[in-house]
Amino acid sequence: MTVRLLVLPVVSLLGLSFAAAAEKSVAERYDLNHNGYIDDGEEMHVLALHYASPVLRAYDVAPTDGKLSKNEIQTIYDTAENRLSDNESVQATLGPLLDKLSQAHGRLPIKDANIDFTGIDAAIEVGEKGLEPECSVKQRLFLRRDKVDMSLYDNTLGAKQAKGASIRVNHDYVLGQTTATVDAATAVVLFRNACPDPGAQDIAEGFLAGYSLAAYSDLAGEFGTGSRDLESNAEIGLDGQLQIQGGPFRYTYVTAGAYYLTDFHGEASGYGFQATVQPYDERIHLGITRKDNPYLSWYVTPILRIDSVQVNDGGFTGLADDTRYLWLGGDFELTAFLYPEKFGHRLYAKANANLYWDALGERFVDQYGAGLFYNVDPAGNTSVSTEYVYGTDRKKLRHEDKVTVNFNVKY
Repeated sequence: MTVRLLVLPVVSLLGLSFAAAAEKSVAERYDLNHNGYIDDGEEMHVLALHYASPVLRAYDVAPTDGKLSKNEIQTIYDTAENRLSDNESVQATLGPLLDKLSQAHGRLPIKDANIDFTGIDAAIEVGEKGLEPECSVKQRLFLRRDKVDMSLYDNTLGAKQAKGASIRVNHDYVLGQTTATVDAATAVVLFRNACPDPGAQDIAEGFLAGYSLAAYSDLAGEFGTGSRDLESNAEIGLDGQLQIQGGPFRYTYVTAGAYYLTDFHGEASGYGFQATVQPYDERIHLGITRKDNPYLSWYVTPILRIDSVQVNDGGFTGLADDTRYLWLGGDFELTAFLYPEKFGHRLYAKANANLYWDALGERFVDQYGAGLFYNVDPAGNTSVSTEYVYGTDRKKLRHEDKVTVNFNVKY
């Protein structure tokens, strides 16, 4: 019965994906006046331009008009900079020229340069075939350890950086008890528009660059057999998110949503509302970084949060009956890839601090953690990790001091 109650939220969320609103088809992208037709004239002209130029097709997205705006041109520059470190083919082609430049002490005579774009053009052509504008992102289902790694609801941040959902099974031969510890969060995107028409906006002031709606479940706790009470927490809810481009950061994500609170036994009951603010700017290693060196690549993820929870029946959550909590604070995480070129971004360390103040109960809780992770597969969908956790989780109000070894699955 307990296992069935645990699996039910995840299965129900998977079922929601079949009812999710479909993203714009390729043809709908060129219905500029939204009348349901591809009209001869401007719409057909833009479509023809995109057929003629894969680069224009990839970057002419906000809005789609057959032209490159200032922001879209900046994206081309950013992609080129990223490709210098991320594209192995381009690096391999430039390698001989860089070697000559190094041997010439940084000043190579033109007659010795022998610049040949054939190999570079071929490498870029391969890259262009894989280019997709942000509005065509297709991933709808996410599986991670917690919502810290799912705040974007798109695949801008892939599975490589995430902790991944984990299940640990333990058997106590003295008590005759078998338990499984679950830390997993799932999300299904019901609707997403990553490229709304911003109109004539100033990036210095910031403007709406995308929005989404997702159903999610966030599970953490234990279930099993035996007499010992096993604490657990399950949130099932909806999240709406706005993507703000420009302003003080490259992007700022504002998320708000409501959820139902229960436990793995289905005995606890309550509800809550939470809102978060999360900035991203690769220029200052905030939320993401794309500037690697051979030894270390790192970024900091800050998520400021307000979480209002009404607990009617605490059940097995560890929370008090008939109590209201108002948590103010945030989750702060440091991610560092060790020797990213040598290990292909598969070896990384994480350290986090979760700091919250209950404005109603006048209590402060803090929890800290650190771990070393290794992605088993190159795509990062599975990993092994050893992690240390110390402190009190606001969702269970129980002090923990533990070391775990985990096998993690993520998508």
